[in-house]
Amino acid sequence: MNSTQLPGSGPPPRSPARDTLRDMWDSRPLRPRDDRKLAGVAAAIARRYEIDPTLVRVGFVVATIVGPGLPLYLAGCAVLPDAGRPGGPPPQRSGPSSALSVTLLVLAALLAVPLVLEADRLIAAVVTVALLVLLHLARGNRPGAREAAASATPLVPWTTGPHAPTAPVATTGTPPAWDPLGVAPFAWDLPEPGPEPAPPPAPRSALTPVTLAVALVVAGMVGGVVLAAPGALPPSAVPGAALAVVGIGLVVGAFRRAGRWLAPFSVLLALVTAVSIPFNDAVGPDGWAVRGGIGEAVAAPATVAELAPEYRRGTGSVELDLTRLDLTATPQAAGPVRTRAEVGVGSVLVRVPPGADLDVRGSVGTGDLTVDGQTRSGQDVDLTVADPGPDGPGGRVLELDLRAELGTVEVVRG
Repeated sequence: MNSTQLPGSGPPPRSPARDTLRDMWDSRPLRPRDDRKLAGVAAAIARRYEIDPTLVRVGFVVATIVGPGLPLYLAGCAVLPDAGRPGGPPPQRSGPSSALSVTLLVLAALLAVPLVLEADRLIAAVVTVALLVLLHLARGNRPGAREAAASATPLVPWTTGPHAPTAPVATTGTPPAWDPLGVAPFAWDLPEPGPEPAPPPAPRSALTPVTLAVALVVAGMVGGVVLAAPGALPPSAVPGAALAVVGIGLVVGAFRRAGRWLAPFSVLLALVTAVSIPFNDAVGPDGWAVRGGIGEAVAAPATVAELAPEYRRGTGSVELDLTRLDLTATPQAAGPVRTRAEVGVGSVLVRVPPGADLDVRGSVGTGDLTVDGQTRSGQDVDLTVADPGPDGPGGRVLELDLRAELGTVEVVRG
């Protein structure tokens, strides 16, 4: 035998993963000139796989937030050919890469370097690429999808109807006004041509109102749980539940080519959810909310046992009067007395006994910080003060950890 191949053995098996990637490359779509917001990458992917471009654009925005969105978009600009102007020469889908494509690929590679260095962003990048591959496997071979992507225009199937061609009709008689030379006697008995009838309006999808109604019902149910069982769910769960329902509606609408008006509602609900997170409440040991919330929080514990380990407000103020605390060191009561106070936007005011031994760690994102007569102002202000008081060391140390993101922090004696 002249061949080294064993009798009965076939060609080496082909790798399914390699075949899938090769098919994705060979059938990559053109970036259309119409319906594009930036470079047409989202519109090209949407036409290739017959989904709503709004979903693809939202997906790129989400991917940009978690990490791989921008390098993937730049890579799409480089590898997906531009459809060119209408009526121009067909684009080159193969051949040497242009300088712009090479530049975009290099820039995408540089932006992708941090994705490899951070585990969470690397996971997000792998998940995003896997979703693209699954999309190709699920919808890559749909009838007409490849042709629509190659021509950068959706295919319009041929249908029969009032404007479909009809067979010639033989007739005799006087030529009508539209045929004075009598060259088309077979069509003389046809009615005079009139204006093209307007196409019937497409039926409006009920996806948007139904999704919003379900979101409202779900948000109401979650709100009832928040009010009936304090602490079981945070208040931010109310807009979060509505956002989840609207997100499901967007995914369903992408495959049904409906529900585009859900996109602005999703953005609004996302903003409301983000803003409401700092206001999540939980009841503290002394009966008032210490884990966020809005308004004033005032506490004046008479004993060390009544002092909560933490006081917090999302927006408002925290005022602690610790002047009645007994900080005398005894064999039964020794060691420092600790508490923490924090506000997102507002003020923190702590009054301490005149002779207390203080160990204060204060910080302000933007605002003013005053501890025992020492003042700092500006952005990212930090101040640590260890002051035994006017009578010198003695007694239990009062340790305070105070923080305001935007506002003031003040510690005064007396």
